Amino acid sequence: TESFEIQRHGDIVILVPSPDVENMSDTMIEQAAVLVLSPLKEDPPAGLIIDLAGVNYFGSMFITFLVRCHLLMHKHGH
Repeated sequence: TESFEIQRHGDIVILVPSPDVENMSDTMIEQAAVLVLSPLKEDPPAGLIIDLAGVNYFGSMFITFLVRCHLLMHKHGH
């Protein structure tokens, strides 16, 4: 999705949300989360870094997305 840049560096994934996430509806964040998490589920990285430097604000649905990322990594022992 355009709202998230996914960079793979070996076994590490860096996820960079664009400032657009500040204005996304909960539904749009949920749809983006499915698109972002799907390849991570198929090929789980050894580590995940979420770079929030470009984001000034996000709501509770984005926090839910962050928790889902954490749970996915935890499920795979990372």
